[in-house]
Amino acid sequence: MKTGNVYATLWILWIVAFLAIELTALWTGKSQYTLSEYVWRLERLGTAWTFIRYFICAFCLWLFCHMAFGWFR
Repeated sequence: MKTGNVYATLWILWIVAFLAIELTALWTGKSQYTLSEYVWRLERLGTAWTFIRYFICAFCLWLFCHMAFGWFR
């Protein structure tokens, strides 16, 4: 198997696993097991804008600009 195919397969498996975890948590009514709830649980450990919130904000902004406009390649 070519290296490119291995990485493509791993990305697809990662996306499928992520969606399976998120959707199962939402469909079963156990939203405390979603990624966003884990992030907010980390946030509740602090009282102000913590590093994790800045990091996630910066990552989401980068991801949006990268995927929508092709910036930051």
